[in-house]
Amino acid sequence: MPRYVMRRLLALLLGVLCVLPSCDSVPPDLGIYPRPAAGPIGRRTQQPLVAEPADVAVVFIAGFFDQPLAHMRRVYETVPPFPVPGRQFRAFYAWDSCRGSLLAHHTTRLRKDLEAFFAVNPRADLILVGHSYGGSAAMDVVRNLRGPHGRIIVATLDPVSRRGRSMPRVRASGVDYWVNAYCYPYTTWRDTVPAVGGAWRHCPQADVNLVFDGREKDDDNKHYQHCAPLPLMTDSRNSGGVSVQDLLIRACSELRIGEHE
Repeated sequence: MPRYVMRRLLALLLGVLCVLPSCDSVPPDLGIYPRPAAGPIGRRTQQPLVAEPADVAVVFIAGFFDQPLAHMRRVYETVPPFPVPGRQFRAFYAWDSCRGSLLAHHTTRLRKDLEAFFAVNPRADLILVGHSYGGSAAMDVVRNLRGPHGRIIVATLDPVSRRGRSMPRVRASGVDYWVNAYCYPYTTWRDTVPAVGGAWRHCPQADVNLVFDGREKDDDNKHYQHCAPLPLMTDSRNSGGVSVQDLLIRACSELRIGEHE
């Protein structure tokens, strides 16, 4: 059995054993297509992009060790579809395509899936939402994307990359709008890894930077932190007074996402 398959099976086993049962409830039915898989195993698998006729693809990219912990999975499952015209598909990927890698993004699968999608829908628009290593992976994907496509919007949630990897904080050519949200300062022990590693923080080339103060608390009375991407996506208690989700909706309207007449 290939080693990366063994790593994936181990990650799934850890997810079953280590994650609280309350984290494995059935995702709400928000009209997402395809509907997210449920259960302790289903919620720890990727949901590839479907190469069928559509107008918009919304892709969520999780960071390191998200497969067992399902932090970014909650964002993918609970953020409603964007209010844009046309048919909207949603997908979920691990930053390393579930290969169990520590040193490389391995975004080839996502890139190939996107190229297959755009081969069917050459004018379709793309929204990428990446957390942690998934944020830098999103820029890697756009940087290496080939073939015709529509407009591209990127949201990075406390993005991280190894120093010297993935052209940190550099905007990929072809990105029409980029909103970057990050925590500063880090105040919890769970933020040790991104604090030591290559946290991007303020990105001069982003259209908007939103700072969440790690000393403040979200609606669940927990400190804003790297390991909790959902509040970074939906809360407005940041330096800009507006949520990433609302900024994405505004950008969709201004860029006329999904309108291809």
